[in-house]
Amino acid sequence: MQSRLLFLSLTLLAGLAFQVRSAELGVLAPVMVDGKPQERAAPDGAMVPVVTRVTSGPLFEKLQHEAREGFTASMLALDERAQRMSGQAQVSPTWLYLSLEDGGFPRFGFWLQDGKQVRFVGEHYVDLVVDEDTVANGGFEEIFAHEQGHVLLRRLLPALPDGYSRTPHAALAVTDRVTAFDEGFAMHFQALARLLTRNEQLRLEDDGLTGKPFLPYWASHTDRTWRLEGTRRNSFVQLQVPLPGEPDAILARDHSTLFDTGRLKSGDQMMASEGVVSTVCYRWLAPGEGTTAALLERYGQLFTALKALDKTALKPDSPVLINLLQAYAAQYPAQGKQALRVFVETTYGSTVDPAMARQTEALAARGIVGDMEGFVTQLKPARAALAKLIEDTTPARLDAALSAPIWLYGDGPAGNSKDEGIAFDLNTAEREGLQVLPGIDAATAERIVAERRAHGPYASLAAVSSRLSLSPATTAALQSLHGAAERAGPYVRR
Repeated sequence: MQSRLLFLSLTLLAGLAFQVRSAELGVLAPVMVDGKPQERAAPDGAMVPVVTRVTSGPLFEKLQHEAREGFTASMLALDERAQRMSGQAQVSPTWLYLSLEDGGFPRFGFWLQDGKQVRFVGEHYVDLVVDEDTVANGGFEEIFAHEQGHVLLRRLLPALPDGYSRTPHAALAVTDRVTAFDEGFAMHFQALARLLTRNEQLRLEDDGLTGKPFLPYWASHTDRTWRLEGTRRNSFVQLQVPLPGEPDAILARDHSTLFDTGRLKSGDQMMASEGVVSTVCYRWLAPGEGTTAALLERYGQLFTALKALDKTALKPDSPVLINLLQAYAAQYPAQGKQALRVFVETTYGSTVDPAMARQTEALAARGIVGDMEGFVTQLKPARAALAKLIEDTTPARLDAALSAPIWLYGDGPAGNSKDEGIAFDLNTAEREGLQVLPGIDAATAERIVAERRAHGPYASLAAVSSRLSLSPATTAALQSLHGAAERAGPYVRR
């Protein structure tokens, strides 16, 4: 009996040891010739870096300490799990390429120089600018978690297509459903890193006790701030107000940190917002124990759903977040019910039933002006309506209120080349974007947006023309822009 108990105990311990095993953090540096990083064509023709492996030095030691003791250790464990679930027979290092400039994205493939030998390594890695200060202050921990989130997706959901939007992705921008999912999924790991950080400097910054004057006003710092605060506050479900004084109308909307707390984005806009995707993922996956073992259990289930989703025929306009929730609910019905609750509560049911969104806005209109009687009168019915919507929502109904995107493509106001064109979905674009497309004036753009907001998304170009009684010339312009979008196709982001 004692022997059997000892065997069971050892078996359990062995299982736990496997559960928290992490991939190694492999550090790569560029091979320099005449002061320039070297690149070489990969087998598929793409230019990739020529690198050597770093195995010593102050920065290397700090990175390895972070890989053992910081939140990065949890990300490495998740990567080990993702590698195994993706079918890799042998776990590879989690690769980090120490870029000299312009880092901060996932890549695939590099030439590894080892003495006189150079061999191609066809593996995913994070390209990131890193120094000892960013490791010490927690900046590396946070941004690496984001970029590694992209790598996890590429391991588990390689069938993820490209979307149509050419808009530079940003926490505050509306792009397309695929881009928003890719970026929003990665973005939620930043908030998770802040939540679970073991870095005192990063925790002090997160608590608002440290900060450098003027730097918060730079665009990348603003975007980083809102990736975190917007996710935590669920700000991204609100419509944005264009920044006053900004002459570029599109930048004024896409970079705006001014949220209209009385109006919600539509369900279509929410699914094209990386901030909304980040918030849903964070509220869904962050609650619970923050140990590596607990994260592996939660994210292991998510990884199973991603693998199931990878077997489906995703399209450039697929609502990927909703598709993932549906796959997750099919695999884990009990947990899936809670995930659906989080989604509907976070989005105020905007992808399921627009009536709930309108009721929410009516309540908000009373609340933001301090009308206590009006707010209290509407609060109980709103709560009851939301509870009923949650109860009635099945996985199949999650996208009931979504439209089919109608993409328009043009060169833009500055006469950009075709490769630098702009693309907007008629069912998510605001007037600032539409009015810069050839053949759409400011008044028509305003009418399109106002009518869409009042009566719902457009089912087709014919519906747009009919509902707005557009002139033959404007209808022809829309048809031409739509045809150009179909010819241009999805946009391959770096």
